[in-house]
Amino acid sequence: MVAEVFTLNNLFVGLLFFLTASFHCAENSRQRRKIMHWGAFCCGLGLCNQHTLVLYVLVIVPWVLSRLHAVKELSFLGLVSLGFCFIAGFLPYIYLPISSYLSTARWSWGDQTTLSGLLTHLLRAEYGTFSLAKAETSVSLNRMLQ
Repeated sequence: MVAEVFTLNNLFVGLLFFLTASFHCAENSRQRRKIMHWGAFCCGLGLCNQHTLVLYVLVIVPWVLSRLHAVKELSFLGLVSLGFCFIAGFLPYIYLPISSYLSTARWSWGDQTTLSGLLTHLLRAEYGTFSLAKAETSVSLNRMLQ
């Protein structure tokens, strides 16, 4: 059984909206702190799955930070702990070079044993939206020039 990328992305979008609404309705700082840490973790985990989630994260994160600032709960240590939760969401990426090195991956998106191979995969350089747009643009330009 495999989780489909776009369906899983919809799950993360829904989860982020739920956490955002929960954060907005939180009654005290303890609830807000718990929700924002789960939100940071889910943002990182969701971005592992689908990079388009960044469109939601770029709106939600500044809003959460402004709300924290408004209620005087924004601190340096709070930002550091949120950063750790966000980075913890990216932990599934540790599996990629290990499985590539051990050749245990059921499906492979290239060689991730090197840093350049891992970055190629992380940035979706071989199969991502930007490479499709590049190919479409070059085809259109070739047609126009003929």
